Amino acid sequence: MTPNYVRFLIAMFFFLSACAPDKKESNEKLKKEVIAIHDEVMPKMDELKKLKKEITQKSNDLAANGSGTPEEIGRLNSIAADLDDSFEEMFVWMRQFKSSYEELTQEEIEVYLQDQKIKVQEVNDHIKTSIAAANKELGYN
Repeated sequence: MTPNYVRFLIAMFFFLSACAPDKKESNEKLKKEVIAIHDEVMPKMDELKKLKKEITQKSNDLAANGSGTPEEIGRLNSIAADLDDSFEEMFVWMRQFKSSYEELTQEEIEVYLQDQKIKVQEVNDHIKTSIAAANKELGYN
């Protein structure tokens, strides 16, 4: 091997070695961001169930006493279903989320965490939206 080639290989080795910890640190930061998005709405899971119960009760009451229109009852049932869907989405996301990455490269970990960040943000947004709709319907806003 030529001396320049050896120097180049040594320089590349040190360059790549120096980059690895930065990628690992950035992946740790990204993982914390994903968990923080989850942690923001996880405490609202009980609220989702409580609101669903109240919306369902309101729908049932309107149907039982005949004071609600089919559209109104349908809207309430839709809000209840949305609350239930957002509750389920959280647990579906949590079941599929991997917190251990031994078999993945740092680049694969980054791609995985970016994807998970998008997914958990969608769950987060859906939970907040469904809670807001239920609160508005119940006059809590």
